[in-house]
Amino acid sequence: MLNEQWLNNLLLKFALDARALEILKNPNPFSRSTLFGHITSSGLVINDNKALLVFHPHLSQWLQPGGHIDDGESPAEAAIREVYEETGLLCSLATNNVDLVDVDIHPIPANIKKNECQHWHMDLCFLLTPKKKLIQLEQLDFEWFSFDRIINTRILRAIKLAQKNQD
Repeated sequence: MLNEQWLNNLLLKFALDARALEILKNPNPFSRSTLFGHITSSGLVINDNKALLVFHPHLSQWLQPGGHIDDGESPAEAAIREVYEETGLLCSLATNNVDLVDVDIHPIPANIKKNECQHWHMDLCFLLTPKKKLIQLEQLDFEWFSFDRIINTRILRAIKLAQKNQD
């Protein structure tokens, strides 16, 4: 779980963003049952100047692996788990600290199959290092993209921030 200092830092960073405030003021901002929106987690896996992306079937675009944070799980643990489930790749945090690479708030369209209305995701993105390939648990397409093939502005921003932090 996020400690209080981390939550306060997020509140300060997004103090002018009403969507973030609405999500963060909820007693359980990680819960999918929070209808306005909730905090999610993703992993930016970089290896040999390529980023690991999955094709998101509901959003119809290539994104970094990620998803919802389970009860009792930290956002960093969720990012590592989601990468594993979606790609079969076991990863670890790229650094010893758990500083975020990027935070993004984006709309999620309604999903009739999951009985979910349109809502917001406040996604916490962590830089991860690949360790070894295991069995993929979910049936998603994934691929290593060279940075020049990536068109998603959020992913490009996160890559730039990750490179800046490693200098």
